[in-house]
Amino acid sequence: MKSIKTKLVLVISGLIIVLFSLVTFIFINQKSNELANNIYVVARNFAELTAGNIVNDYKLYLAENSFVYFNKKIRAVFEQMPDLAFIQLIAYDGKVLYDSKTEQTEQYAGSPRMVQDKYLLEQVQSRNSSILTLDTKRVVYLKIEASGQASYVDFNEKVVPAFDANEKIEYFVKPATDDIAVVYGISYKRLYESVNAMMVRGVLLAIFGIGVGILMAFLYAASLTKPLKKLTEGAGIIAKGDFNHRVVVKTRDEIFVLATAFNKMAQDLEISTKALVYKERVAKELELAAKIQKDILPKEIPKVPGLDISAGLLPAEEIGGDSYDFIRVSDNKLLMYLGDVTGHGVPSGIVVSVANALIYNYAKTTDLKELLISVNRIMKEKTSSNMFMTMVLMSWDATLNDLKFVSAGHEQMIHYHAKEKKVTMTPAGGIALGMLADIGRTLKEESVKLETGDVLVAYSDGIPECWKNEKEMYGMGRLKRAVNDYADLPTAFSIRNALLADVKEFAGKYKQMDDITLIVLKKN
Repeated sequence: MKSIKTKLVLVISGLIIVLFSLVTFIFINQKSNELANNIYVVARNFAELTAGNIVNDYKLYLAENSFVYFNKKIRAVFEQMPDLAFIQLIAYDGKVLYDSKTEQTEQYAGSPRMVQDKYLLEQVQSRNSSILTLDTKRVVYLKIEASGQASYVDFNEKVVPAFDANEKIEYFVKPATDDIAVVYGISYKRLYESVNAMMVRGVLLAIFGIGVGILMAFLYAASLTKPLKKLTEGAGIIAKGDFNHRVVVKTRDEIFVLATAFNKMAQDLEISTKALVYKERVAKELELAAKIQKDILPKEIPKVPGLDISAGLLPAEEIGGDSYDFIRVSDNKLLMYLGDVTGHGVPSGIVVSVANALIYNYAKTTDLKELLISVNRIMKEKTSSNMFMTMVLMSWDATLNDLKFVSAGHEQMIHYHAKEKKVTMTPAGGIALGMLADIGRTLKEESVKLETGDVLVAYSDGIPECWKNEKEMYGMGRLKRAVNDYADLPTAFSIRNALLADVKEFAGKYKQMDDITLIVLKKN
């Protein structure tokens, strides 16, 4: 059996080896990717800048058999980019006009050389720049859009998986003119040399770190004897669930203090563990419930002719009692509602979910009053007797230019008249869903005549009842004033944001006591 000192030395040494190896690997890999990406970027930019000049020099010198002058120009190009392996000039028909690999000292004078690689010929004949990857031998074309952005396509300009700039490339093809393309071969010799140098430095640094770690392990391990072993064994016993186990240590030093704390921990651990498990379970359930409720809200508001619509909800807690939704009945007809359940938290969130599902189920009912009667009947049967939900249910028919609504005990909506530049309140009425088995006699379908520029705002009581302190709340006067001030903004979204900002500015840092929800309709 190995001693604690030996184990500590081995563990620390192993950790240091793993740590240095991991850090070295990550660093070298990151650096290698950065260098590879840099080579790609430089090659691409270099090709853009030099391809035209190289072709011009070819036509001016080499095409006129002035190899010496052309070769001098090519040497200068190689000096400008150290990672350049070769340069080729290839005509559109596949004829190799120049190859730096074979024409270093004199001009080629043999029979015409033709490109044998069909993929390279396709690259030469393409109007887009292209790349051949070194490892996967994948050809990727770079199509420059009108916006200046580059997209990755194949020879037929169909979109293909994007080229990873960290990949290595074998060569870069740049069409310079209508009849000639320049092929830039890429060398990674300098990159490999740099990576090897970094590896050597990493190994030396790891050796140094291991030596320092072993020395420190021996120094600290000398003071760890039997008490530490007892604590270790005690931890193993408690980890198996035996919370009655105690560790006896009589050294009267720091380890004794640690053992005393350890025994106290064992005494309280069972209670703490149970409390923690319960807390985590409740937190997870609340998180899941909040996500479910968030998913109930519409991801986007349907577009409907004649209305510009926006909505927003600021919950007071993780789970709120407010809800809204938009249901497209047809291309020109939209059903929408805003509801407010008494209180907030998990019970209110459950009622919100039930109401939302019911409205979706009865959404095709043409009579708004009948729809709410059906929803109320089930909510009365399936929800607690002390849980109620006020709601305003609206229906917009773009064909008839008609907005109808039924209020089930909800706040009166605010109607801004653009021509008169004033606000009025829609009629109140109805009774909250879930209070009585039959609420049909309390419900009444109303119509709102919306002219161009008119704004209709539905809201929950969390807005007028938003508190600034223990004595002052926002109130309906401020809300009507805010609607009148902001209704001329160009979009329902901007009006919604202005109203919510006005409420939040009024409340300041005071705790939000209730959910804040509103729907803004602007006639266009």
